[in-house]
Amino acid sequence: MYLRTTLKSIFNHKYLIKNFMVKDLKNRYQGSMMGFLWSIIHPLTTLAVYSLVFSWMLKMRVGMELGTNNFTLWMFAGLLPWIFFSETLSRSTSVVLDNSNLIKKTVFPSEILPISLLLSNAVNFLIGFLILIGGMFFLGQHVSGLSLLYVLVYIFPLVLFTLGFCWLCASLNVFFRDLGQIVSVVLNIVFYASAIIYPIHVVPQKFQGWFFWNPLIHVVEGIRDGLFKLQFIDNGKLIYLYAFSIIVFCLGQYIFQKSKKGFVDVL
Repeated sequence: MYLRTTLKSIFNHKYLIKNFMVKDLKNRYQGSMMGFLWSIIHPLTTLAVYSLVFSWMLKMRVGMELGTNNFTLWMFAGLLPWIFFSETLSRSTSVVLDNSNLIKKTVFPSEILPISLLLSNAVNFLIGFLILIGGMFFLGQHVSGLSLLYVLVYIFPLVLFTLGFCWLCASLNVFFRDLGQIVSVVLNIVFYASAIIYPIHVVPQKFQGWFFWNPLIHVVEGIRDGLFKLQFIDNGKLIYLYAFSIIVFCLGQYIFQKSKKGFVDVL
C-alpha cells in the first residue's frame, strides 16, 4: 500500500529532487575556500586517521585469504558504504523538521527530501570509491570491470534499505523528537557490529551467528569480496540482504506516507 503513490511521486518530481540535491551540495560547502574539494578531503582524512590508529598503532593486519594484504585498502572498502549509510540516515532524520516552512505553507511532496539527501551523499560515495580504485591501481592491486559489476550487486540493496530507514526515521522524528539522539547512539553500535575495522573471523565462532542479522555487514563483506576476490558472498546472506532491503524500503515509505498527513499539525 502507498508504494505506487511513492514511486509515482518520485517520477513526477525527479527534477525537484535533482534541484534539492544540487542545492544541498552547494549549501554544504557554501562560503568555504576549498569548496567541493572537501568532498575529496573528508574521506582521505577519515582514511588517514583510521589507518594511523588501526594499522600503525594497533598493528592490525589482513591476509590474502581476504583478497588483499593491504589493511588500508581493505578497511576503506568497508568504510565507504558505512559513511554513505550513516551520513544519509543521520541527516535525513531531521530533514522534515529542517524544511517545516515548506511543508506548512505549500502542498509539498516531503517524501522526496530524504531522496535528495541520499543522492547528495551518493556523489560523495562515488568520489570516495574513485579514490579507492585509484589507490588500488597505485598499489598494484588488480581491478577489473567485472569487480565493479560485483560491487553494484550490493549497492542496490544498500540504497533500498538506507532510503527505507530514512523515510521511517524522518517521519517518526516529527512526532518523537528524541529519535535523532537515539539514531546517533544506534549508529555507533552498528558501526562496531559491521566488521568494518576488523575481519569477521576474529569474532568468536559462537557470536558470529548474531552478525548475520545485520544487513550492513553483508554489504561491507560483499563489496570487499567483489573488489578483492571477484566472488559473491554466500547465497543465504545475499537472499537475506535483498529480502531485508525490500521489506525496509516498503515499510519506510508506508510509514512516511501514512504519517505525513499529520506533519502540519505538529510542526
